[in-house]
Amino acid sequence: MPECRALTTFLADTAGVVRSDERMILLFLLLLSIAALAVFLHYTTLVLEGLPEPIPTAPIGP
Repeated sequence: MPECRALTTFLADTAGVVRSDERMILLFLLLLSIAALAVFLHYTTLVLEGLPEPIPTAPIGP
């Protein structure tokens, strides 16, 4: 029976490590997606600021 208990303890420790690794991967992916979103929004605003002003459609003058 002690062998079965040692195996159960080993598997429980292994499961904890896998969960910890998965959390780190998910955290990394979350931070990566936030950084990608920030870069996308930054370059989008740069492109939009560089566009010329639209031609006014209202008639100018009296």
